[in-house]
Amino acid sequence: MGKQKRLDSFFQKKSDDKEISMSSKTPRLEHQSCSQSPPKSPIVEVEEVNIPLIERDPGLRKPMWEHPINQRDEIRRAYLRAGPYQIRLSSYPFSEEKHHRRFQYSWFAQFSSWLEYSPTKDAAYCLPCYLFNMKSNGQPGWDAFIVKGFRSWKKVNSGKNCAFLYHMGVDPCSPHNNAVRSCADLMKQSVHIDKVIHRQNSEEILNNKVRVKTSIDAVRCSGGTHHILIIY
Repeated sequence: MGKQKRLDSFFQKKSDDKEISMSSKTPRLEHQSCSQSPPKSPIVEVEEVNIPLIERDPGLRKPMWEHPINQRDEIRRAYLRAGPYQIRLSSYPFSEEKHHRRFQYSWFAQFSSWLEYSPTKDAAYCLPCYLFNMKSNGQPGWDAFIVKGFRSWKKVNSGKNCAFLYHMGVDPCSPHNNAVRSCADLMKQSVHIDKVIHRQNSEEILNNKVRVKTSIDAVRCSGGTHHILIIY
């Protein structure tokens, strides 16, 4: 009886160059499948601003219109996240008026959403108006709460003539109220961008899984005539 052939002798042994190459990183498939890969999701690029660099003292910071246009929204978000600068001093300096008056810490509670105080200028400012009211709007004293600062303390808490109430305005479309709405819209947009980035990252992970499965299926369908080079 002749020598019995082994079962594996009927199959041609593949060369070593078709073996799967492995290492220790995350696998990435280099093989192009016969099916079209799903399109990649667009990436939203957001330029970040170093928050510690923002000037908290409203009397020392430069006007918003002096910042680069492409950085203004991120700078605005940084200020809004930090909130109005409402420093508490052991005592606020008296004005040089005949009847000495000074800033009162209790005013922060009454106008908590926007009122700021600069200890270097001994003046009050408005955060939303600083962020969104750009240069002159044609009204007298437009820059009092933005650039120069407000110091006429005797005009505060004077009933309907209160300078802070006058600054806010009764018109829903006053410069101050428009600035407040712009702040709210900007922060909503910020939340939307975060959600978009999270969704795109999730979609990218899913697309990568689909590409891996498609490539593996393509190899199986080809009867093993193709190889996959997996790089880690």
